[in-house]
Amino acid sequence: MIETSSRLRSLLRFATIFCLLLAVIGTTGPQTAFAELRYTTSYRENPIRGATPAQLWRNMGRHPIIDGDGPALANITHDHKLMVRTEKAAGVCRVSGLDFSWNFVITLPKAVDEAAMNRKTRAMWREFVSYLKHHEEHHRMIFLACGRSFVAKAETFTIPGSCLGLKRKVTRFVDEQYDVCMTKQHAFDRRDRSALTKLAFHRAHKK
Repeated sequence: MIETSSRLRSLLRFATIFCLLLAVIGTTGPQTAFAELRYTTSYRENPIRGATPAQLWRNMGRHPIIDGDGPALANITHDHKLMVRTEKAAGVCRVSGLDFSWNFVITLPKAVDEAAMNRKTRAMWREFVSYLKHHEEHHRMIFLACGRSFVAKAETFTIPGSCLGLKRKVTRFVDEQYDVCMTKQHAFDRRDRSALTKLAFHRAHKK
């Protein structure tokens, strides 16, 4: 997520809406375990007025995207659902199937007055928005890589006895892996932070 502070200095931070639904369904006959990760992405716009870099930057500071981590220039939020099917045989409960779905929402600034920009400003603005889009889509890529890894591992889980214990084990594992994934997200933000300041639009708004 690309943030803006009260001093209009860009920070990168990732915001997320985390929602987990876990269902465990008991089955009787043996089944082949499988895991599937699915996702959707929708895009939203944050309208920004102005025809010069300075005007646009001021307007983004006055009308930022608001989420749990503070005011932002662009961000990605998501919710996901986890469905787990189990089977029990010879006193051992195992995962017989696992479905994980992720729904992402990426919000980007949209210039309301782009037609009034001169050619140079329009080119700088489009480069700036393209950078924000790429940044947020990279956050999505990190999440998907994390998801594919932990979904594949979670489907191999087994425990002796009740399948309720397996539910707790899978839930705990997902929580732990989510924290690991967020560490990767923050590391990406730190690495990518300097790229924003090198953009022509970012330099131009200070003139």
